[in-house]
Formats: sequence, C-alpha cells, structure tokens
Amino acid sequence: MLALATAGAWGTGCGGPTATDGTGRIEVTITADEAAPEGVGYTLTLNGTDPRLLPSAGTVIYAGVPSGTHRVLLFGLPEGCEVRGANPQVVQVAAGATVPVAFSVACLPPESGGFRVEVSTVGEPLDDDGYQLSVAGAALRVIEVNALETYSGLEPGVHLITLKDVIPECRLSGGNPQPFTVVRGKSVLVRLRVICGEPPAND
Repeated sequence: MLALATAGAWGTGCGGPTATDGTGRIEVTITADEAAPEGVGYTLTLNGTDPRLLPSAGTVIYAGVPSGTHRVLLFGLPEGCEVRGANPQVVQVAAGATVPVAFSVACLPPESGGFRVEVSTVGEPLDDDGYQLSVAGAALRVIEVNALETYSGLEPGVHLITLKDVIPECRLSGGNPQPFTVVRGKSVLVRLRVICGEPPAND
C-alpha cells in the first residue's frame, strides 16, 4: 500500500499518536475492484488543495490537519471507473485524533460499458417528485430533476433511455425516448435536458 504523509508535530505514547499543536490526521484508504486497470492512478485533494497523486490504490495520510470540518475529494479516475458512495467526503477532525476515510472505486469490465446520465431541468413548474429513469438493460430508477445516475455492466450497442413520470408542463428536449450507444470498456456521458413551462419548439 502506498503511504504518504504531510509533516506535522506529533508525539507518541501508550495511547497512540497525540498532536502537540492542536491538529489531527486524516487517513485516506482507496480500494479498487479487480476490473481497475493497472498502472493508472488517482488524485486526492484536501479542501480543494494539497493534491496527492497515487499510482495505484493505497493509503494517503494528511497530517497536521487543523481541527474542524474538511472535505476530501478523489478524482482523476481511469476511464470507465467511478467512486461508489459519497465523493467528496466531509469529515470532522479533532486534535490528536486520526479520522479514517475510505473510497471504493468500481470499474467496468472490459467486455461491457455504461452510461453517466445527467438530468437537468429548466423553467417552471418543476416536478417535485422527480422522474423515473429507464435505461434499456437496467432496472428502473427514480432521479431528481437535477441529478446524475451512473450505469455499468451494460451490453455494448444502442440502448433507449426514457424519462417517465414527467408532468404535462415539462418535456424532454430532443424527444422521449432517445437512443444512446454503449461503448465497450467506457462510461458514456448522456445529458438529458428537461424544459418546463414552454411550448414545444425545434430544439
């Protein structure tokens, strides 16, 4: 496992490390599944700064972190990979404490592909309960009016994407459903734009 540390003022004792300057530590562990490509790394930032580059999954330690709330972001993932769970992660650091943060990276197997479906809505009225998102080859999901859903493990080829449960005052720009192509080993970005409160027009 890769371990990097930022210099800080720490002492040791029977109870483990203690900060002598009122700071704490954040220990970030990154795990990746067996489909993750070898030799392609990741990037971490703390509060948008202090980037750390990892050539592979492993552990990074931020030491000398002031007490308070901090944001840890993982990005720069290989094509076809995504973080499962919250990203960034918000943590509370206390003096003398080590806060663990865990990121899990999932990657598409090379024989399949996926979509990152981004839905945005403009105009009024908005649909308070969101929409139902249907992607051929996957289970029906509920999505907010402005949100992103990720699909993996889809067969390569054309898949129809449909927004359901759309109120009459709104429409999907470009038609509904719409065909999009899954590319082997990649996660294709699909942008769906919903327009509310306007009469149909040529988009």
